[in-house]
Amino acid sequence: MKRCVLILMTTLLALLFVACEKDPAQSRGNNSSNSNNNLDSDNPSNTDPNDADSSTLPRDDRPPTPGCGDGILDDDEACDDGNREDGDGCSANCRMVEEGFSCQPPGMPCHRISRCGDGQVTLPELCDDGNTDDGDGCNSRCQIEVGWKCDGSPSVCTPTVCGDGKIEGAETCDDGNNIPFDGCSENCQAEPDCGSGACTSTCGDGIVLPPEECDDGNNIDGDGCSADCKVEPGFECRQEGCIDETNCTLRVAAVVRDFSASHSDFNVGCDGLEIDMVQLNLGPDWKPVPTGKGCQAGNFNDWYNTPVDKVIEIILYPDGNGNYVNQYGENGEPWIATVGDDWCHASSCAACNCAANQVCRKSINGDYMVCTNEVAYDGNPLFFPIDDLGTDAKYEAKVPEQYGYNEWPWEKEIEGMSAKLHNFFFTTEVTYWFAYDENATSTLNFTGDDDVWVFVNGQLVVDLGGVHVPLDGNVTINKTNNYGMEHGKVYRINIFHAERKRDGSSFKLTLGGFDASRSVCTPICGDGIVSLGEECDDGVNEGGYGKCGPGCKLDAYCGDGIVQEEYEDCDDGNFSNDDECPASCRLITIM
Repeated sequence: MKRCVLILMTTLLALLFVACEKDPAQSRGNNSSNSNNNLDSDNPSNTDPNDADSSTLPRDDRPPTPGCGDGILDDDEACDDGNREDGDGCSANCRMVEEGFSCQPPGMPCHRISRCGDGQVTLPELCDDGNTDDGDGCNSRCQIEVGWKCDGSPSVCTPTVCGDGKIEGAETCDDGNNIPFDGCSENCQAEPDCGSGACTSTCGDGIVLPPEECDDGNNIDGDGCSADCKVEPGFECRQEGCIDETNCTLRVAAVVRDFSASHSDFNVGCDGLEIDMVQLNLGPDWKPVPTGKGCQAGNFNDWYNTPVDKVIEIILYPDGNGNYVNQYGENGEPWIATVGDDWCHASSCAACNCAANQVCRKSINGDYMVCTNEVAYDGNPLFFPIDDLGTDAKYEAKVPEQYGYNEWPWEKEIEGMSAKLHNFFFTTEVTYWFAYDENATSTLNFTGDDDVWVFVNGQLVVDLGGVHVPLDGNVTINKTNNYGMEHGKVYRINIFHAERKRDGSSFKLTLGGFDASRSVCTPICGDGIVSLGEECDDGVNEGGYGKCGPGCKLDAYCGDGIVQEEYEDCDDGNFSNDDECPASCRLITIM
């Protein structure tokens, strides 16, 4: 440690040593209470704090300043909160502000501050990678994201490997694979255990059931919902009806199995709805049991038991009626069809004179122009989740008439679309967990081709078997139609779908009233507790130097990189005590 010693020689050869801290600076001025003849009465060894030997003590062991604890900030003090206690922001000797605290104004308790994105992990942050970007492991609230682990300060975040058998980062389980519906999800989040009857929900599976106060889908302390699913001080937790509070979406995992035209049950010649292809109850493995009836050649067990080829996430968006439905666009955009009967039979749009609420386009066969209306449709009329797999992406597709057409046009015939080759012949399997509430009404609607079976609590409720055009099926769950479920317990919905014949493939899933959303925990600004997502909270939040401003945002403070000359000698933009400018932003002189 650098120290400067000023040696003044007098005729009496007296020596006066003035020792400077690691951070040397000139004194702001003299204070008569800080005489270098004073001894600290609380110093058990009765050591003169001005003695050169005492100045070389470790920082935490240095004796208190003479006025430490009187609530007055003297020139030889980094802080003075009116006591001589460690761990409250101001060190017991008043010589150091603890990292992550502001001790303004003097004489008042220090309060915690934290600036997410500054690269320093300070409580209550769980990580800090030097930015406030989402999707890089440490999110905009300095919280570790699912699928990542973060270490160090600044945090270095790296993806976890779901399926390696090691529970790391935000993982709550790892069963050695990344396949969902087996108790551990595709991103290593715990799933309810549904061995028989009602499922057993555990803390960290994202379903809130008593005695849980919250469940945010992880077992991490400090994010509002603790590792034992209790609401932490400084937070309020609620269920928003969807997982992502920002854009309000439900995310449903699905496994896809790829088949080829050579399989005996695919690329078949039969056509039309065929019920009773599966038994009324799922088997003990939660898979449908074939009856031997209908359009299948005895290899039904392949459909949902062969190895999984791909795991996808089906995102459901609000439909404006309190429900959530999947959409055609990658960002939730609905399918827009141009429909109408105003055939103008003109060769140009100018000659058509379409109404203001209509658009002009070429007819499907391109022979003439037509005035049409734009209509939005939910669902996906071109559902091909495995076009990127194998060598079977070799067939063009048609768009079904349910999406705004009087006929089934080829994809390339629709304005703005082009010819594409798709991979037909696959099955999808979806499992969704929910807590049954006898006082609520829940609905599920499904439109798809070909085969579709929906089971609630293991019981068949939608039977749309067979190779057919898109058909609708729905189920309503309430106190009357409860399928043997008990209030407040967790159950599962199983959806099985098969795409077995060209030339179309559509998929629409609508969920309403199924409360399986994770807890969203947000800090309570103004309670005096700095929680994840807040920069500060002194309980007043009126602003001013070293104080917290409205919205629990930092006002001018030590660590903002701007030297506030009235209060600071330096400011290097951080809260560290291990560099040239300490966490107090004061370069004190040890008297």
